[in-house]
Amino acid sequence: MAELFQLDLPNREHAVAVAQAACLAAADRLGLAPEKRARLELVVEEVVVNSVHHAYPANELGVIRVSARVDGAVFSVQVQDWGLPFDPTEAVPYSVEDPDLRGLGLHLAWKSCDEAEFRNLGRQGKRFDLRFRLPGQPLTVLEAPEDIAPAADGKAARRSQIDLRPFRPVDAPGVARCAWLAYGYTKPDDHLYDPPELVRRNADGLMASVVALDESGTVVGHSCLDFSSLPHAPEATDLVVAPVARGNPILVQRLLQALNDIARERGCLGALANAVTAHTVSQRGALRFGGVPIHVHLASVSTEWELTPGSSGGGAVRQSEVAFYIPFHPGPPRTVYAPARHRDVIADILTATGEPVTLADPAAVAIPDQPTELTVESGLLAWGHVLMTVKVYGRDAVAVIAGFLRRFCADGVATVLLELPLGDPATAVMADSIERLGFSIAGVFPNAPEPGGDTLIYQYLNNVIPDLAGERIATACRPLYDHVVAERRRIDREVFGASFPDTVPQEPTP
Repeated sequence: MAELFQLDLPNREHAVAVAQAACLAAADRLGLAPEKRARLELVVEEVVVNSVHHAYPANELGVIRVSARVDGAVFSVQVQDWGLPFDPTEAVPYSVEDPDLRGLGLHLAWKSCDEAEFRNLGRQGKRFDLRFRLPGQPLTVLEAPEDIAPAADGKAARRSQIDLRPFRPVDAPGVARCAWLAYGYTKPDDHLYDPPELVRRNADGLMASVVALDESGTVVGHSCLDFSSLPHAPEATDLVVAPVARGNPILVQRLLQALNDIARERGCLGALANAVTAHTVSQRGALRFGGVPIHVHLASVSTEWELTPGSSGGGAVRQSEVAFYIPFHPGPPRTVYAPARHRDVIADILTATGEPVTLADPAAVAIPDQPTELTVESGLLAWGHVLMTVKVYGRDAVAVIAGFLRRFCADGVATVLLELPLGDPATAVMADSIERLGFSIAGVFPNAPEPGGDTLIYQYLNNVIPDLAGERIATACRPLYDHVVAERRRIDREVFGASFPDTVPQEPTP
């Protein structure tokens, strides 16, 4: 296979002529038959025009990549963009009986190729692959998708009636477009941009999505419960609201209420919700539903995630998140063993969740002479995190943790999370040694990893800086946040000889 050229063009009308000229010049060098050359000219025009007009929202500048290659006896042209996600299965096939002749352009393009293929590439956008056989017989022709409809007027969408309902497979392309409109391709959740994966996860029970639809049936909001890790305590996540619907004052509250209702109906012990610290809106939303702040993950939000338009960047300063546990039913009575330094904070959290927990001081603990059992979860690498979980302590626990930590730091992982079992007296005994590695407390997670099990969470920051000056913390979250920040400063000072800035932001007065 030989690559012939690659052009990155703006989504403007003049891109059509440039793309045609490049493709025809390449075809001439390959000796493409004259009748196929004319068809190639039409195909490139129709596909690039479609991308210019429909790939990106009106007046938004975007990139259309046109490239060509030859593979044996096949000449291929690819047209790729990183605009609104699209699933051809939702398109209405072109019909001569349609007075508006919708989809005629791409229909002609598809019929003019020897073979045509459309691929949804997730966060890598979408691509048309248009193939012409140099010698030989034509290949199988696929049917053409319909043009993407223009975006609705923003003011009209904000004024329109918005309805909520459970996710249906037909909603998947709309959810992907909604996520793109809200965050571009910066949100580190690949399945949001992959309609077939959204359908599969919902069908398999790994997630339960709720969608918000405007009067035209367009998806303008989405949220879901993620049951994949903890079915008894799912995470409320993937909350996205299209910009046109952000003027609706209660849409987010309605989406969260829908998830709350689903979790209760399924008999969950509780639900997890993460709130950013760029503002207090999501924090107050979780508190409104009875959420208890349980841990603070410092510097957790990737700098590539555009929380607001134009906010992404490549710097080392990262915003934090506050995690909330929304309790529905208590787990069984149990005893936990908290490190003395954090005992009061842990007691306050577990008491607030209503869990029937007794805090006890560990007696003389003999760490067994056996290998430490530890698991590593790398599914959060898109966010820059790795999660280690100690299952069983051995005398080599600190050395094993340190070994993995060195490797993760060398690999450039931004933060390393460490989960320790609070029901094991060894956790209280081992805490000081683990903190001397550079870990500081983040908080706890009740009923994790199983009902009646509780987890102590530590965090290690690998040359990343929490944006303390820019973080906004709701009053109810401040005791835990202040303890976590103070402990991070202590570890920085005692282990690394450094410290955080002195100023910790307060919640702005309404």
